[in-house]
Amino acid sequence: MIKKIIFLAILFPFFATAQTGTLKGRITDHATSEPVIGAYIYISDEFRSKAQLDGSYSIQNLPYGDYQVKISMFSYDTLVVTVSIDEPVVNKDFSMGDTQEMEEVEVIGQLAVDRKTPVAVSRISAKQITEELGSQELPMILNSTPGVHATQQGGGDGDARISIRGFNQRNIGVMIDGVPVNDMENGAVYWSNWFGLDQITNQIQVQRGLGATKLAMPSVGGTMNIITQPTGGKRVIKVNQEYGSGNFLRTSLSYKSGKLKNGWGVLFSGSYKQGDGWVDGLSTRGAFYYLKIQKKVGKHLISLSGFGAPQEHAQRSYNQPIQYWDAEYAREQGIDVPEGSPNIDNGIRFNQHFGYITNSNGDRVEKAERRNYYHKPQITLKDFWKVNDKLSISNMAYVSIGRGGGERLKNSSGILYDEEGHVDWDRIVDNNQEVTLFGTTMPSVDPSHHPSLLKSTQVVTSSVNNHMWIGAVSQFDYKLSEHWDISGGLDYRYYQGEHYTELRDLLGGNYWINSNDKNAMTNMKVEGDKVGWQPYHNHRDALVQWAGAFGQAEYNKGRWSSFVNLSTVVNGYKGIDYHQKREIHLDDTTLYIGGEDVVNYNGEYYHPNHPDLEYNQTEWKWLAGFTAKAGANFNITESMNVFVNAGYLSRTPQFSNVIDNSDNEFFEEILNENIMAFESGYGYRSKRFSANVNGYVTYWENKPFPFGVSVPDPNDPTEFVRANVNGMDALHMGIEVDAVYKVLSNLSIEGMVSYGDWTWQSAEKIDVVGQIFEFDAVGVHVGDAAQSTYAGAIRYEPFKGFYVKAGYTYFDRYFSDFDPFSLSVSSGNGGKESWQIPSYGLLSFHTGYRFRFENSSLILRGNVFNALNSLYISDARNNQNGSAFDAASSGVFFGQGIRVNFSLGFEF
Repeated sequence: MIKKIIFLAILFPFFATAQTGTLKGRITDHATSEPVIGAYIYISDEFRSKAQLDGSYSIQNLPYGDYQVKISMFSYDTLVVTVSIDEPVVNKDFSMGDTQEMEEVEVIGQLAVDRKTPVAVSRISAKQITEELGSQELPMILNSTPGVHATQQGGGDGDARISIRGFNQRNIGVMIDGVPVNDMENGAVYWSNWFGLDQITNQIQVQRGLGATKLAMPSVGGTMNIITQPTGGKRVIKVNQEYGSGNFLRTSLSYKSGKLKNGWGVLFSGSYKQGDGWVDGLSTRGAFYYLKIQKKVGKHLISLSGFGAPQEHAQRSYNQPIQYWDAEYAREQGIDVPEGSPNIDNGIRFNQHFGYITNSNGDRVEKAERRNYYHKPQITLKDFWKVNDKLSISNMAYVSIGRGGGERLKNSSGILYDEEGHVDWDRIVDNNQEVTLFGTTMPSVDPSHHPSLLKSTQVVTSSVNNHMWIGAVSQFDYKLSEHWDISGGLDYRYYQGEHYTELRDLLGGNYWINSNDKNAMTNMKVEGDKVGWQPYHNHRDALVQWAGAFGQAEYNKGRWSSFVNLSTVVNGYKGIDYHQKREIHLDDTTLYIGGEDVVNYNGEYYHPNHPDLEYNQTEWKWLAGFTAKAGANFNITESMNVFVNAGYLSRTPQFSNVIDNSDNEFFEEILNENIMAFESGYGYRSKRFSANVNGYVTYWENKPFPFGVSVPDPNDPTEFVRANVNGMDALHMGIEVDAVYKVLSNLSIEGMVSYGDWTWQSAEKIDVVGQIFEFDAVGVHVGDAAQSTYAGAIRYEPFKGFYVKAGYTYFDRYFSDFDPFSLSVSSGNGGKESWQIPSYGLLSFHTGYRFRFENSSLILRGNVFNALNSLYISDARNNQNGSAFDAASSGVFFGQGIRVNFSLGFEF
């Protein structure tokens, strides 16, 4: 026995050193995820390989140990990576592209890294966008993502909305290449401004919860980061033509230069679209342009990009009772709808906001009563400086210039309709030109204003929302030691939003009377003049400043990775009103001088042209907020990991809860919102199967009543002031599961379950500047998003280049939107649930085939959305038509029926 032990002891070192393994994997393009055919993988002359048609490679008989692996390919930067061979088969995939460009994306884009960053994250690849988006808006592709719910509201092109974990998009941080794009006044995101981005999007990363974004962001529900393609990789030119339901046509062209001589790179994309809309009268027309130019200068990567999407589209603004759209569906919901009732069964494609008008050529043409038009070009300049192996510095400056607004008829209750329920534009024009008095028809002349000009009584106005937004982010990343990394930076934004109501169309008349502008010399208004009929329509400026700082420390050792992030922000608010009477401030008094005023004070006359007059404006108000969050990830094995994160966000309020748009005065009772969040998760990865399980708890404290309330001024009971009603809290809890099983190399199955329990938590009696508000919303479910969603999909490639995919998503426990402050105790509504929308499911199909030629490809694709033509309610508002908290009192929009999209593309 002893001899055997000695013999094995002698042979053991030989066996140990003789152990060998195989290194295998795939080489793909970082931007497109396509295989890099012919890439060269080199360890030594003895150990080397070449990527095959599918990008795969294999190097066998490698003795256990650490190796420097070099991956090279023409037009790509060479990768040098250290790989450990410590088991029989080591799988290692490599992504090629400009390595400095890749690092810039990870740093500036603030992307989460799988099995390292401890947050719940979903990634939508460029391939998935290309296959599944069709002619939809970007948020709609996220409906099969855990915790996400997106709808198209009234159905207008660009009017989509998105919620994450029950928080609407005003509470979701949206970024494009690391640049924040949420509206600086109200946090909103208008998706019509981002049409065309899908053509050059590399990936969409959705970090749910507070996430790991370093900037101070309004990311209560999550952060959505859209990352565009780099200029590196291989040269590609793409031409694509789409056709879809509603006569939708879209032509797109894009060009990526790849790596050019002297470090230059170019990415360009352009699109044009037009369509009639799936809903009647919701026509759309728009263009998109994008240009990125990059240049390597020593250790600097300098990038200049600009994009915009000038567009106009008709809108459907009013939700309606269920029977307005479909009486039989209403009866199925228990609503009593007698046969022959007026204004029912209009159909889910009906739109009351359009009609036909006779133009100057005598032709009847379609004209929308509600129309959005906007152009928001954004230009960004970045410098990414790789100082050395330990330190990188990035500086980014951007400017956004928004111009546009939304049209509507001034007097909604006075709109004339034809027999089909459409706007009767010709009758409106006739009424503006002629009046009938005692049976006699005469021109609509008002001698008190002008002896011959025609006075309009109904006009088209536009709510204009222009802005100038400049910002800058400066950041450093430093590798402090082998295991510690630190980063920090500054974030500054300045925003000036200009708001006014403009007279757009006199509809056959010559002028319109409006006295909203107290500084105007006349009340006779013509097209292009600024008008209004409520104080909040005044011509005003909203000025917002944002100054933030952030710092983060990361620790990585072995299986552990963790981070701690601190950020702070100081928010400034200022309002200017150009329609209130201008002011002159004397030693002992303030005089208010309108456009027709002359005031005698102490023997001196003050008139509208006095040089010391100033527009009504507030001082700057500064409020501070901060974020603190931390998380840790532990890789249990090569396949399994767990993570936890927690955070606290003290968020400064939105502009509309700081300055009253009606009188340009600061609100009373201005407080920050406070959000506490905790999350944990588990992940599993293997060659065929991967899954994620996440659980979360988010407590939202002190949600203010939108736009506040008007209460008597305690210093002057004859006057009123605007005040916030604070104290509404919400608890959002839930669990999310998603998984992918690769049954075969060409067959995969995906699944997702998201179950939320989102409830309001407050029963309060609040003294608001001497007035008592009492409400009870404890345990009432949050509305406006499905609290439970389930999704499944199967994708099959029967042969190379051809794919078919079917996906089904089911929405359940979906409560209609409502205001929790409406659950007042005095009204007897305390604790009442809003009406629950009927559950529904949507089936989609996607297919495509790529014809490959020597240096080019022809691609055919098709999509079918809502393939079963399911009838369902996509959006609802509780108690729009009463106060019974039921289906009969709710106002709704129905979702769109079956739609198709086809595309033909050519790449070379």
